[in-house]
Amino acid sequence: MAELTLHFEASQGTDLAAAAAALQASLAETKGVESATARPQKFQAIGPSEILSVIQVATSVAQSSAVFLTAVASLYAAWEKLKATFPGLQAPKVEVGLKQIPIDELTADHLAEMDWA
Repeated sequence: MAELTLHFEASQGTDLAAAAAALQASLAETKGVESATARPQKFQAIGPSEILSVIQVATSVAQSSAVFLTAVASLYAAWEKLKATFPGLQAPKVEVGLKQIPIDELTADHLAEMDWA
């Protein structure tokens, strides 16, 4: 299985524990996701709080750029369902090397950089 790490920044006042639990449940139900974990992270005075989610993606999904990008769109849709409940939760960013790419800007080139394409 391939692993995908998502970062969800959260504005002050967001219930990180509740948002993490809801994200984990929603992401785990996404087609192509084998498992998902989400945990709040709060860094004192370094930057905004965030929820870190690690997702195990089915190998069959990770092997095709087109299928993978469709799965990524489903992950974005899962976040959109929750943003009304947790308005302080920003759209997820995907770890690509040392960068964080907004999920809706992820391309096949990014997958190649992640050694998935």
